[in-house]
Parts: sequence; C-alpha cells; structure tokens
Amino acid sequence: HRNLKAGGGGKKTQTAVDLALEWLKNHQSADGRWDSDGFDQQCKLNKCSGPGESVYDPGLSGLALLCFLGAGETHQSGNYKDTVKEGLKYLRNIQDTEGCFGPRTSQHFQYNHMCASLAMTEAYGMTQSVIFKESAQKGLNFIHQSQNPYLAWRYGVRDGDNDTSVTGWAVMGLKSGILADLEVDKGAFAYCTPTSR
Repeated sequence: HRNLKAGGGGKKTQTAVDLALEWLKNHQSADGRWDSDGFDQQCKLNKCSGPGESVYDPGLSGLALLCFLGAGETHQSGNYKDTVKEGLKYLRNIQDTEGCFGPRTSQHFQYNHMCASLAMTEAYGMTQSVIFKESAQKGLNFIHQSQNPYLAWRYGVRDGDNDTSVTGWAVMGLKSGILADLEVDKGAFAYCTPTSR
C-alpha cells in the first residue's frame, strides 16, 4: 500500500486492482490455466466477450499469474493462494524436458514461454519455494538455449533473427532469475540490441 500511495494511487486504484484480480480468479479453468478461447465458460451470469486462440493459453496464464504476483499474492500467502498455486502447477505440468512452457505449435510460441517463464521465476523469487525452483531454472535455461549466437531472441530457437518484444520478455525473465539467485549467464545481456522487422 505504501508503494501504491507513493506512485500516486489511492483507494480507487486499489479497488480497481482488487476487482481485476477477482475477475481473473473467477475466469480460471479447473486445470489452473486461463483459457484464451474458453474463459467465458466460467461466467455465471453474463458471458464475457473477446475470445482469443487456444494456442496462447500458456502465455495468457503467465500474464494472469504476473498480475497476482505483482499484487503480492503468492501460493503461500494472500487472498488468492489457491488461484496462484493452481496456475503455477498448470505451467509446471506443460513444461517440456528442455524447459519450454507449452507446445511449440505456434510460430510465436516464444511469447508463451517467455511470459510463463517470467511468472514461474517471479513466483520462485518471491517465495524461494523448492516446489517451483527446478521449473523456474529450466525455463531460464530454455531462454538461454533460444538466444541467437551473438544476437538476441525472436520467435524460434536460434532462428538467426531478433525481435524487440520477444527480447524484452527474455531480458525480464533473465533479470528476474538473477534477483531470485538462479543460474543466469549474464553474458546474454551483451548482445541484446534487437531490431524489429
């Protein structure tokens, strides 16, 4: 609340945050994810509009979790412990052996991975819970594995091109990993001069 006030926010700002978190909680699927094209199945009265594409469930779930984590909610404390716990379990369950979160069926699967990886790393950093440490580290390892040699990141794994937004997510994930005392090769930052196409 101190940071909220320091940033110029007040009771109305906090109310907006609280309502947003409640909406996210109410639209979480039973398996812990936020369903891009089926979130309206959770609506009790009126159906929400604006469905997306199911291929982006991992990234959307990562973004939703970042909202809770940013408000100080974790799987260990706060008003949304179960919501956060189930969301993190979903991400851990869809992580492959190389550390990538979600399937690589979309051309833009790196967005899914980067958002999910940042959420997992932030959750671990906030709680130091051994339950999520390995998943967070594997997510960071995949970020490193995906970086183009002497360049930054784009949509695939070492596909030879750079993209500003994917690189931004990658850098945030790696920075979060450093703050969480996970293993991060700081040399990765030396080549982060992406260009967008």
